[in-house]
Amino acid sequence: GDDDSGGDGAADDSTGSTATSVAVDPDAPFEARLLREDGPNDGGPGDRLFDAADLDYVRGVTEDEGEHLVGLSLSADGETSFRERLEASGATDDPEPFAVSMTLDGEEVRRVDLDEPTVTALTDAEWNGVVTLPFESASTAESVYASLAAA
Repeated sequence: GDDDSGGDGAADDSTGSTATSVAVDPDAPFEARLLREDGPNDGGPGDRLFDAADLDYVRGVTEDEGEHLVGLSLSADGETSFRERLEASGATDDPEPFAVSMTLDGEEVRRVDLDEPTVTALTDAEWNGVVTLPFESASTAESVYASLAAA
């Protein structure tokens, strides 16, 4: 029961989360690529799914059970092209050999192996274009958020 908010201005957020959504810098060096782990581009850069220019908002960094979460919100156009690229790759038909690699400044910060439930969720009409990325490292999460957040 420590009510001292430290004067950081986050105390007025009724959700109890200190994370705020801010606009994304479209030039941030962040991108997500689709890797096919048994395919012609195994180990290669893969097909781009989205990059900073496809994003509207980034929400940083909340902690949940030892993971540091950064939320990304795709723009309407970004969401459409993301779906089209996912489907064109064949990942919607057979997700198992695919992974999504996210890089910041060319360094991989997160890799997500695709599976049926994940792909179904990403192509569902109800999906609102929000992707939550969990990072084990707080500093990685912070640098992804800091890079994406428009100054």
